[in-house]
Amino acid sequence: AAAGRPDAASSAASSSVAAGARTPSPFAGVDDAVESPLAAAQRELHLARLRSERAQILHRAARTRETFDRAASELQAERLKLEADLKSTDMRRLLLFRELQLLKEFEKRDTTLAARLDQKGQEKAELVLRIGECQDKLAAKRTEIERLLAKDKEIMAEYNAAVGENNKHAEALQKIFRKKVKRTKKKSAEDEGDADDDYDSEADSGGSDEDEDSDIDSDDEEVCPPGCDPALYERVCDLRLKRLDQEDVYAEFQKSIEALKKENATLIKKEKALDAALLETDRDIESFQNEKQSKLNELHVMVILHLSQLRHVNELGQLPADLADCLVFTHDGLERLGGRIGELHDEKADLRKRQKELRRKKDLLAKERKVKLARNAELEARAVDVQLLKFGQQVDLDALNNYTVNKGAEELREKVSLLDQKQQRALAKWDGRIKAAKQELLRATQESTAGLERVASLLESQAVLEGTLNKTQKAGSAVSVPSSGQEEAIERGRLVQMVKLQGKEIDALKVEINMLRRKGGHVYSPAPPAPEMSGATGAGGAEDGSHLEGGGSGY
Repeated sequence: AAAGRPDAASSAASSSVAAGARTPSPFAGVDDAVESPLAAAQRELHLARLRSERAQILHRAARTRETFDRAASELQAERLKLEADLKSTDMRRLLLFRELQLLKEFEKRDTTLAARLDQKGQEKAELVLRIGECQDKLAAKRTEIERLLAKDKEIMAEYNAAVGENNKHAEALQKIFRKKVKRTKKKSAEDEGDADDDYDSEADSGGSDEDEDSDIDSDDEEVCPPGCDPALYERVCDLRLKRLDQEDVYAEFQKSIEALKKENATLIKKEKALDAALLETDRDIESFQNEKQSKLNELHVMVILHLSQLRHVNELGQLPADLADCLVFTHDGLERLGGRIGELHDEKADLRKRQKELRRKKDLLAKERKVKLARNAELEARAVDVQLLKFGQQVDLDALNNYTVNKGAEELREKVSLLDQKQQRALAKWDGRIKAAKQELLRATQESTAGLERVASLLESQAVLEGTLNKTQKAGSAVSVPSSGQEEAIERGRLVQMVKLQGKEIDALKVEINMLRRKGGHVYSPAPPAPEMSGATGAGGAEDGSHLEGGGSGY
C-alpha cells in the first residue's frame, strides 16, 4: 500500500523529518523563529537520507510487482494450457469410449467369423493331408499294377517260348490258353475255416458280365489236341492258371484303385467346397471390417488449430460465427490439390485424344460389321435355298442336333475303344521286341568291340612287319651276299604278301564294323585267298600267323 501510494509516503516521511528536526533548543524560549545553520544542515541531511530510503523502497516495490505480474502471467498461461490439455484429454477419452462401445457391439460377430475361419482352415489342412495319403496309395497301387503287368508279360513270354513260332497246334493251344475256366479261389491261412467260393460266383447269378463274354466256354472236359505233346499241353494249362490268377489279382487291384479314385474325387470335391467356404468367409470378414471401419469413421474427432491456421474468413475479413462448414487440410494436401488441377487438365486432353481414336475405330468397326452382316445374310439365304431344294422345307439344325443320336460318333467311339485295346496289345508286343533288340544290340556292340581290338592288334602287327621289312631292305642294300640273295628275295616276297593279306583283312573288318554300327546286322566277308608259297615258306607263314593271333588275343 505504501508502495502503491508514493505521495502519502513522502508526506509522512517529510512530517516525520520535520518532527525529528524540532529538537529542544536552549534558545527556544528566546526566539523560536530563528534556526541555527547546524540545525538546518542536520535537517537537510536527514531529509536526503529519507528520500534515498524512499527511492529504494519504491524500486523494490516496482521490482516485486513486476515479478509478481510475470509469475501471475505464466501461471495464467500454464492454467490455459492445462485446461486445453484437459479438454483435449476429455474429448479423446470420449472418442475412445465411443470406439469401445462400437467394438463391443462388433465383438460377437468378429469372434464368430474368426472361429469360422479357424475351423475351415483346420478342415482344409486335414483334407489336404487325406488327399496326399490317398494319392500316395494310388501311386503305390499303380506301381504294383505295373509289376503285375510285367509278370503278365513274363507269362506270355513263357507261353510263346513253350509253344514256339511254327507249331502246328498253336491255334488250339492259344484257344486253351485263352479259355476261362471255373476254379476255386486260393485260401490264405486266416480263411482256412471258411467255405470254398467259386471264382465265377457272379456267373451263377445270371446277370454278370462273364455271361456276356464269348471267351467263357462250357464246362465240357478239356482234352489234349491230337498229335500235341502232353507235356506241352500241361505246360499251357499251368500257364493258363497263372494267367487267370494274375487277372484275378489285377481285377482286385483295379477295384481298389477305382475305390481310391472315387475317394480322391470325393475329397477333391470337398476341398473345392471348403475353398469356396473359405473364400466366402474371407469376403464376409472383409465386408465386416469395412463396415466396422465405416462406423468408426463416423465418429467425430477433435483437432486443435491455431488462429493462424484458420483461413476461412467472411466478407469483413473476420472468422464466421459457425465453422461447421469448414474443411481441414494440411499444407502438403493443399499443395497436392493445387498440382492436381494441372494434372487433371493433362488427363482431360489425353482422354479427348483417346476419345477421337476410339470414335475413328468405332466407325471402322461399324463398317466392317455391316460387311459381315451382309455376308452372313447372304450365306443364310444360300443355306435356306439349299434346304428348300434338298428337303422341301427349312430345317432347324440346332433342334436336329439336340434330338438325334449321332450314330457315327457312337461307332467311332467303339472303334476307338477297340483300336485302343489293339494298340495296347501291339505295344506290349513291341516292348518285347525292343527288349530283344536291345539284347541283340548289346551282343553286336560286344562283337564290334572285339573286332576293334582285333584291328588294333593287326595294325600293330603290320607296323612291326613294315619295320622289319624296312630293316631287311636296308641291310640288303648295304651288304650284298651272292649266296643268300635268292633266300632274301623269297623272304621279302613272303613278307610283302603277308602285309597285303593283313591289309585286306583289316579293310574287311572295318567294313563289318561300320555295317554293325549302322544296322546292327552281321556281315561275313569272305577270307582272302592264301598266297601260293613253297612248303617251307607256308610253314613259316603259318607259324607267323599263329604268332600274330596270339599277339592279338594278348592285346
